[in-house]
Amino acid sequence: MIGSWSTRCLWLCFAGIALTILANRSEAQSIDKVQTFVKKYCIDCHGTADPSGDREFETLNLSSNLLDTQLKLQEIIDQITLGAMPPEDSQQPSSEDRLDAISQATELLAAMREKSTSTGGKSVLRRLSRREYRNTVRDLLAIDMTMFDPTLEFPADNLSKHADNFGDTLVTSGYLLEKYLDAADRCIEKAFALSKPPEMREWTFNKGFVQQAELKRAHQIAFDHRYLVLYDHPLNSKPEGAYGHLPDLHTGVPCDGVYEVEVLAEALNRKTPYNRKTVLIDLDEPFRMGIRPGDTSLGDMVHTQPIEPKLAEASIDDDGLKWYKFKIPLDKGFGPRFTFENGQHDVRGSYARVFRNHLETLPEDVRKATGIVAWRNAVIKFGHLPQIRIHEVRIRGPLETQWPTMTQKILLGGTEFEPNKIRKLLDRFASRAYRRPATTAEVDGLIAIYQSRIANGHAAFDAYKDALKAAMCSPAFLYLSPPDDPQDVRISAHSLAERLSYFLTSSMPDEQLRSLADLDKLSNRETLQSETKRLLASKASDAFVSDFLDSWLNLRALGSMPPDPIASQIYYAAGLEPEMKQETRLFMRDLIDRNASVLEFLRADYSFVNRDLAKLYGVADQVPTDTANEFRRVTFKNSNRGGLLGQASILTVSANGIETSPVIRGLWMMENILGSNVPPPPDAVPALDPDVRGAVSIRDQLAKHRESEACNQCHRKFDPLGFALEGFDPIGRTRNFYDAKRNIPVDTSGVLPGGGAFSNASDLRKLLLNRQEFFVRTVANRLLSHALGRRIEAIDRPAVDEIISQIRGDDYAIVDLITAVVTSELFQQQ
Repeated sequence: MIGSWSTRCLWLCFAGIALTILANRSEAQSIDKVQTFVKKYCIDCHGTADPSGDREFETLNLSSNLLDTQLKLQEIIDQITLGAMPPEDSQQPSSEDRLDAISQATELLAAMREKSTSTGGKSVLRRLSRREYRNTVRDLLAIDMTMFDPTLEFPADNLSKHADNFGDTLVTSGYLLEKYLDAADRCIEKAFALSKPPEMREWTFNKGFVQQAELKRAHQIAFDHRYLVLYDHPLNSKPEGAYGHLPDLHTGVPCDGVYEVEVLAEALNRKTPYNRKTVLIDLDEPFRMGIRPGDTSLGDMVHTQPIEPKLAEASIDDDGLKWYKFKIPLDKGFGPRFTFENGQHDVRGSYARVFRNHLETLPEDVRKATGIVAWRNAVIKFGHLPQIRIHEVRIRGPLETQWPTMTQKILLGGTEFEPNKIRKLLDRFASRAYRRPATTAEVDGLIAIYQSRIANGHAAFDAYKDALKAAMCSPAFLYLSPPDDPQDVRISAHSLAERLSYFLTSSMPDEQLRSLADLDKLSNRETLQSETKRLLASKASDAFVSDFLDSWLNLRALGSMPPDPIASQIYYAAGLEPEMKQETRLFMRDLIDRNASVLEFLRADYSFVNRDLAKLYGVADQVPTDTANEFRRVTFKNSNRGGLLGQASILTVSANGIETSPVIRGLWMMENILGSNVPPPPDAVPALDPDVRGAVSIRDQLAKHRESEACNQCHRKFDPLGFALEGFDPIGRTRNFYDAKRNIPVDTSGVLPGGGAFSNASDLRKLLLNRQEFFVRTVANRLLSHALGRRIEAIDRPAVDEIISQIRGDDYAIVDLITAVVTSELFQQQ
């Protein structure tokens, strides 16, 4: 066992130097081989004298990492791979020489790219990402962010390897600086929105439910706006009755708070005479009513809004009217919007379908109606559309408002601003905002702003707010702490607390962690381990689970390539996207809570699902209808299901939206499960998609594609991995055929490079478990990247080996792995 910290550091340093020497030697050999090939086969046409196509390679310096060099080398790789270079009338290399040249050039290009993006094994000074900014504001000011997002107008954070927190990619533009000013203003004004305890109010709504324009005339004819009626689910592209708002609450509630909402509602026509082709809805499930917030200042309350989290949900009885009671948060200016969470898909098209398929159910005097307006009027008045009908809504609140608020206690020390305490207040705020003790000079600067505003005629309290806004625009708030001394190997106690907190909670350090930093106790290994486990056991670490999975598995891209709305109707009708993410988050949360092995990500035969996902997976019998929206652990009899590779989030994000591709899924597996990077294909190589119209399967197409030895070099590595997952469609449903007519069967068998045959996803999981340290290393690398805000490089390999060695004897327990990351030399170094 390697002993003291200094000894281990020295050992890791020597190991890193050895790796660097080996890497440099290998790179020199690649340069020599590629240059020899280019000189022999390319210079005749691409020399300095008269370069063909203006492509001159004679002076190409392969020791350089310049972008122009990389572009030229990529072009050489592409042309050799495609067989376009050297031309047919020139001397040709043997197949072995061609493949070796491609391999050497690809390795060399990868090394160039790595050097171009290398941070030298050090974390780069970086700003807060958008998600970190939101969380930090929430904790700094003690404000509810459910309906408030000060980063909405921030530019999107640049991603690198799916991660949003790498210092060298988090740029700060002039536009972003301007938005920081706006955000600080909005945050501080929201924090001080209440100047006195709010009065409780009550509202009752039982008439005048005028909904969106398309339904206005039809509802007037049918029931004179006596009811608020929900027809379709919120994700319809052309919704009608997806969002039921309260027109008379036209400016929303008067202040932030928790409100009691009572709804008198009923579910109608779950036993409609219409067939499933007419009304696109799962009538076997109870109707579920949700409540989502609506910002009245936007004007449009009947369509999707930027911020609309589901605040509550209830199953609505079929047995007549019943009162349903909820307690929900609402911000000032927001009102409740009622939704049919598992409502119809394309209700707009159902009017014509009723006339086409069920004309006999309508009165004779309307059967000759033509056009969507007439059809809508007739079907809504005389038809049997599945719907949730709301008769009355009562709202009371805000309830149980704490006074003084937590925000006032933090920012004022009570209910009133006391100007004589201005230095103490600003010192305390700046020290919390900067995640370290504010310097005298920093506090003096804020005092100067405060005094300047007063001198210009502003009230003392307004001047104080402006000083707080200035602190929130300071680099000390917007950036993670730079090193006190660039020459120091280790980061300071406050930087360590900051790094640990943003790693495991995606926010600023809490009071206990900050106190330990103030007392310089985090240098103690046992204390650091204890704090890691405390934070992992807290609710705050749910943010870590969510953010880490987004970066590791690219779950933040879920929904960026939407599934086909017809073939995958259930994806929209049941709102599966957030549910898919929640399944994966709950799976990892369970592993942490039990300190289970990271290998459970591969070998588990269980998961955590609600009824929507249970139906998708064919295990609906394990999730009762009366708790349809609750997630629970289920066990799969289908051995292909379970673990990450059987989860809908993974199977959907690794598909292309409309169909699946073994190439895309195989590449996803190589990168995120095995931790291998695969070079991109030549630009001229077309994408391959399954041909579901004829008899040619994607397997046949790829087999032909691999007849090219150059293409086979890479495809043989990842195609088999993708084939194993072809038994799942683009949203993760099990399938045996590609086409509806069942003409093209799915073949999930394959052979891994170096041997290892499998017949399905279950067999592949077993083979992957035989190579378990590849997976464990991938997880360890991704944890380190997430923690340090940088890429893990070759020089870091010895430190990663040390981390893995510490947990090998405990079956790679996940909390032990995270703790080993936190106590590693890499985590505590600059």
